[in-house]
Amino acid sequence: MNRINLSARMGLAAVTLAVCASVQAAAITEWNFGTLAVTAPDNTPAPTTGLGSATSLGMTNTYIETGGGGNVSTTYDDITKDTDSTIGNQDVWRIRGAGSTPGNGWSINAPEYTQGAQFSNSTAGYSNVLLSFNWASTAQGIMNMQVQYNTNVNNANGWTNVGSLLTATVANSSAGGTFQTDTINFGALGITSVNNDANFGVRLVSAYNPNLAGGTEYAAATLVGGQPVQYNNNSGNWRFADVQIDGTPVPLPSAAWLLVSGLGGVGLMTRRRRAGSVALANG
Repeated sequence: MNRINLSARMGLAAVTLAVCASVQAAAITEWNFGTLAVTAPDNTPAPTTGLGSATSLGMTNTYIETGGGGNVSTTYDDITKDTDSTIGNQDVWRIRGAGSTPGNGWSINAPEYTQGAQFSNSTAGYSNVLLSFNWASTAQGIMNMQVQYNTNVNNANGWTNVGSLLTATVANSSAGGTFQTDTINFGALGITSVNNDANFGVRLVSAYNPNLAGGTEYAAATLVGGQPVQYNNNSGNWRFADVQIDGTPVPLPSAAWLLVSGLGGVGLMTRRRRAGSVALANG
């Protein structure tokens, strides 16, 4: 077999395999707190896979609460051990503040969607973006979470709610408890604006409970008599075990396919020329 033809075929096969591999979903960025060392404070834990940033929200508030809390001047989010969850005895990221009694940054007076955590990363080169995270609340944490996304994290007004209102499970309690896994599949929802986005971000933030005061109050994570009750700012917090953003690598552009076709054409022309040369030599 002609060496040029063989080289062309091998090149074509290599490119084809690469294209096939590119359609598999892959982790773009992940914050796996179970692989990080116990650290306090840790307000901005680094990702364990890929590039991006994480930061807590609303934990530096200065609200004066009735019955506790308030005058929070600095955050003390940390990587800590959680032993009562189904994730096992591993480290989690605890979102909390530090201040006067009871020493917590969460506030009943904070506006909706202003407390929680933000995760930002680039999805450049990816489509079908998928967010997944494991989280739980302590018994006196806030019950409801809303996921938001932004295609330009530099735009403070660009945050948009996505998915339904989430209800926390309670972990790290004497009665035991579990972390839950929630996902937002942007591709399945038809949200393509987050694809190939260098300034993509998501927020996991506290939301009012629709059954309290006409949907204007936070509920505590623990029900009382089977019913939601107002959050009492009693040093509850949220804990995250893993936050991951996946995507499908964007397929090769049309120019690359032209290259593949060209390689195949080179092989065909080589065979024809070789056949012609053999015919002339035999003539």
